[in-house]
Amino acid sequence: MADMRLRPLPLLLLVPFVAALAACASGASAGTDGPTIKPGAAFTLAPGETGRLDGGGLTVRFDEVRDDSRCPVTVNCVWAGDATVRLTITAENAAPTAHDLHVAGTTAKTAAVPGFRVSLVGLTPERQSTKPLPKDAYRAKLQVDRA
Repeated sequence: MADMRLRPLPLLLLVPFVAALAACASGASAGTDGPTIKPGAAFTLAPGETGRLDGGGLTVRFDEVRDDSRCPVTVNCVWAGDATVRLTITAENAAPTAHDLHVAGTTAKTAAVPGFRVSLVGLTPERQSTKPLPKDAYRAKLQVDRA
């Protein structure tokens, strides 16, 4: 009788293990799949999304907005401000590299990786003066061109 009470326990331990294994195999820990990237065409990523070049050879992941000092839409500012977008770019046969691209000013708006240029075209939504933007509300508009 005691033997029958112990049998369900290994099965209960096996279910979470199988679920964790399936999540790892699906790439769930690597970020969310995003759009297929076509060279020369703009595409949009949400934080955590990864876009993949049509045909392979490049991935671009939007990690986060590190700083956002852009002038809020309801305020008249002397300076337009800037925002820093952190991307992780992986070119074929190369290690992933982090790049900070900027919305405004003379700072870097483009990252060069072997065979490609990744450009920040825009960042939405615009800042509001009344409330901070949630981190997951941002959308980075990007473009990939062959170098």
